[in-house]
Amino acid sequence: MRPNALMIIAALALLSNAAYSADNLAGELSEYTSALRTEVSMENTVLTGSPQLIGVKIQAENPFEMAMPVYLIRESSGEWEFVKFLGGLPADSTTIIELEVEVRYEKQARQKTHYAVVGRGGDGELYGSDFWVEEDWSGYESEINRSLSGAIATYVPIIGTLLVLLISIVGYTAYSSRSPGIKEDEYTLTTLVFPKVAGRPFEEKLADVMINPVMLLAELACVSVLVALMFQGIEQGSGWENALQVMLLSAVGSFTVPFFYFAAAWYFEKREEGKPLRFFAGIFVWGMFAALLSLIISSSVASELKAFMLASYVIVATTVVSPMVEEIMKGLGVLFMSGHHEYNDTLTGLLLGFTCGAGFAFVENWFYFSTKANPFEIGLVSWGTLIVYRSLFNTLAHGCFTAAISTTIGYIRGVPKLRKFARLAFVPGVFLAVVIHSIFNISALADGFVVANREALFFVFNPMLIILLVAMFFLVLVTAVIDEKKRRVRQAAYESAQRQAQ
Repeated sequence: MRPNALMIIAALALLSNAAYSADNLAGELSEYTSALRTEVSMENTVLTGSPQLIGVKIQAENPFEMAMPVYLIRESSGEWEFVKFLGGLPADSTTIIELEVEVRYEKQARQKTHYAVVGRGGDGELYGSDFWVEEDWSGYESEINRSLSGAIATYVPIIGTLLVLLISIVGYTAYSSRSPGIKEDEYTLTTLVFPKVAGRPFEEKLADVMINPVMLLAELACVSVLVALMFQGIEQGSGWENALQVMLLSAVGSFTVPFFYFAAAWYFEKREEGKPLRFFAGIFVWGMFAALLSLIISSSVASELKAFMLASYVIVATTVVSPMVEEIMKGLGVLFMSGHHEYNDTLTGLLLGFTCGAGFAFVENWFYFSTKANPFEIGLVSWGTLIVYRSLFNTLAHGCFTAAISTTIGYIRGVPKLRKFARLAFVPGVFLAVVIHSIFNISALADGFVVANREALFFVFNPMLIILLVAMFFLVLVTAVIDEKKRRVRQAAYESAQRQAQ
């Protein structure tokens, strides 16, 4: 019987504790003081992918008159970690153990991994023997480099041309069909930099700051610092040429889909209500900036959790800390923007929040594709598949998370009697977004657990949740459009009655 969702969540918690116990065992085994007689030989394997398995044959002698349990441990980043239990050596005999060890590319053409075979003898003492697995990744690096160069020559010009065309269409549409505003010439190139804010309330002035080009440039400058650090990190491990290739391809892959979503959201809003592009551009860039802020804060909190909670910090950081930090950072941009008079209904809130999430996903994915899972570490095919999956689906997810906040605020602002409480709607909106985001992250962990244990060949829970979120998003979108059309009919009827009365 396949485990249900609750069982998988419980298994994840048990897995965390099991990892902690395994680390303790590895630390104990690494303190062996006596030598175990062994002879180790390895297959001459050509490394063509990461990770890859290398066959190892170990001939070990047990001099005791009782079976000896033996374990395999591996040194990583200066600490020993448990690999596997190899079984028991029969009493007073020599045994051959055949196994496969997994090796991964670690940004070096030639590297060595330190292993040790450790057994507990009949006298209670630990006996061990260490060996090194030497890895030559030069051929693998060359093949990845060739593939990256080919991908850049093939895909970047095509996707780049489409992006330039789409950006041109968006810019032309925005310029040729300017939004009327509530005052004459409210939305011009001049008011983009110097908005007409005289006599407006503070919250509206704050919203105008959010869309001011100076503010956008400042936010982009901060994000560029992160990009520089990303490049530097890849360059140190793989060289500047590889770093440039990875950064370029990951940038194109992570930007294309979010920008398409951004353009679609703005165009739909433009068609329905005529809202100006500057609001969507401003909130998209804020989403990018929020990704930077979230990364800094979440990393700091995760470091503290790691110090105090040891192995459990990963699950806590993923399911609690990250959703809370990310949704608050994104939500603050929506809250600041909600003070503007254009932010006046559910539809505007829904689409602005979605756009903010798309901007966030762009930077988060770019960081992930280039530093956490680059093609040298997981292989080009896996990397490309990851880019497509996260760009399409994680961007939708982040858009829906933030839309939970912005839609709540937009709905309250659309009700005249409740409008003064709109800013308070930020709190329940953030709570809802954090809950949905946490469930999303738990589903991702559950998928990883299920796939790792071969319960399924591909992710199941995460895609199903995304489909549900998108369905709910479109349901709210349709409802908001219907409400807006009804409002227009009522407004037209009222204006017609006023004219007839005159």
